[in-house]
Amino acid sequence: MSDTILGGIPKINGFALQRPRLLPLLAFVTVLLAVSLFFVWSRLQVVHLEYDISSIEAQLRIVDQESQRLRLEAASLRSPGRIETVARNELGLRLPTPEQVITVN
Repeated sequence: MSDTILGGIPKINGFALQRPRLLPLLAFVTVLLAVSLFFVWSRLQVVHLEYDISSIEAQLRIVDQESQRLRLEAASLRSPGRIETVARNELGLRLPTPEQVITVN
């Protein structure tokens, strides 16, 4: 067995031991961590946006229902029969007499 030291690095059975190369390993782990964090962040953003979209769709359904209800109410308020009833009962109006009618040519 020949144990010699060459330039501060021991040699055992003809194999020279080398200092571990940590820089490439550290760079790989750093890149892997950065990619993993980006992936997790992007998935969280997607989930958050899906919740936002769901909330906005629910609000849109509520607004559509309110719009339909208001259209129906406006149509019922415009009915001639209802207008005549309100004019007679609440406002005290009556149909004009023939003397009150003026014909315009």
